Amino acid sequence: MPPMQKNILALDLGKGSLGMAISRSGLFVTLLENARFPAGHFEGALSAVRRVFERETVETIVVGLPLFPSGDPCEMTPIVEKFVRNLAEAYPNLPIFTQDERNSTVEASALLHEQGKNAKKQRCIIDSAAAGVILKRYLKSIGQDD
Repeated sequence: MPPMQKNILALDLGKGSLGMAISRSGLFVTLLENARFPAGHFEGALSAVRRVFERETVETIVVGLPLFPSGDPCEMTPIVEKFVRNLAEAYPNLPIFTQDERNSTVEASALLHEQGKNAKKQRCIIDSAAAGVILKRYLKSIGQDD
């Protein structure tokens, strides 16, 4: 049995935001802050990741890969793929994976609604909650789901 992966950072890149979540234990997921940046200026997302690295130990990065419901690439797919390449250049010694993010925001919204957060209260945390969903899916894919 392979050793448990820990200190996994999940990212949900949007056109002007970056949701982030981390699993320090390899089992539990903690939501981090949402980062906002001018639409299309993804250097802001890279800066947000750098800030996380200043205070967290990260051993693996997982980035949500946006796809149409059919599984085909969508408008954001090549943007996220370029972002992944930029991360790989910035952190050449870290493994970086993509994880299907289809319906992650819908799933995150439902989870937040169960916690009593209406749409207005969800606005400031929905991207990080979606990153949390992406991270849980990744943990499940490697057999580390709780």
